[in-house]
Amino acid sequence: MFTKKTSLIIPTRNRHKHLIKLLKFLNINKIYFKEILIIDSSEKNSLKKITNYCSKYKKIKIIKSIPSTSLQRNIGLKRSSSKSKYVLFLDDDIIFYKMAFSEMNKYIKNNKKNNIAGFAFNLTCKKKRKFSKFIKEIFLFEKIGFYSSKPGKVLENGWHTQIENLKQNTFVEWIYSGAILYVRDKIKTKKFEIKFGKYGYLEDLDFSYGLTRNGQKILVVSKAKFLNPNYVNRSSFNFGKKEILNRYLIVKKYKLSKIKFLISANLRLLISFLGIIKFDFKLLFRSFGNLFAIIKILNG
Repeated sequence: MFTKKTSLIIPTRNRHKHLIKLLKFLNINKIYFKEILIIDSSEKNSLKKITNYCSKYKKIKIIKSIPSTSLQRNIGLKRSSSKSKYVLFLDDDIIFYKMAFSEMNKYIKNNKKNNIAGFAFNLTCKKKRKFSKFIKEIFLFEKIGFYSSKPGKVLENGWHTQIENLKQNTFVEWIYSGAILYVRDKIKTKKFEIKFGKYGYLEDLDFSYGLTRNGQKILVVSKAKFLNPNYVNRSSFNFGKKEILNRYLIVKKYKLSKIKFLISANLRLLISFLGIIKFDFKLLFRSFGNLFAIIKILNG
């Protein structure tokens, strides 16, 4: 299996229960890696539980770090074996379908000469029709280039489309770092950008889109499925500010359309306020964060 040629990198912080559950799944299903690197920024109690569990496995290394998703992944890349053919990034809280790794292995084994830089597992989830998506469709955003129904696309305004519940293998322009296998030689000069913040937002978009913009390919293998059931409620003022400012970093770095970005940012702000009218008050502080960031960008 491809995993025997793979360095597995898992950044974690104070989520020992999720991490240990993931490691137990790999062990029970006899999914063996060349090495497993746990890049841990946990506090003392959680770190102790992780250390106690991992101490019986020779191939698991625990590397301490300060909290930062980008920094932790970079440490994993730096400390991983140069002899590994692949590098697999996993979030600590994901849940794999039982056949996910065998399906991924089957694809890689049968497509050795396809020159692909990254193979992603397929996120599955229950689909909920969001109010914001309904508004986008009403405004026909797709026809004017501000929205796309195509999964994994990065638009000229800097926004990206989601990747989930894919029914067939799909090439994408970006991928999240929760369950992605990279060919080591294709990313040996790459690093995750720390400018995106301590708990990064869009650092995985930046990392993967940088590859596809340079002609590399990333493929989501539809039958290699996983779940990420731990929804993070992003409704704070700070997140609202970060999601606009970090998006602007993407627009500037890849020379996308600043005008389309600003139009989209303001339209999204309008959609948020329409959501508030619909009594979704969780959007209130996030919307104020959006507004603060837009004003900051306009003021230079």
